[in-house]
Amino acid sequence: MKWITALVIGAIIGFALPMAFGGPDGVWMQGWTKVGTIRPIEGSPGLLFSVPFAVGAAICLRIFFNWHRN
Repeated sequence: MKWITALVIGAIIGFALPMAFGGPDGVWMQGWTKVGTIRPIEGSPGLLFSVPFAVGAAICLRIFFNWHRN
């Protein structure tokens, strides 16, 4: 898997995961997961982006698919 593909999938996960757990009013912003979570559009009522989960998912996808290919 190429880096750009891993980063795109990671970005999708970085947006989807916080929204699946309730968005800004849900459990996502209540615990440790709020560290590194930003609102990419200022004043947005519900859109969140988790930078650590996006980067972590990209790295994990890249490692897994490069290992799996060999």
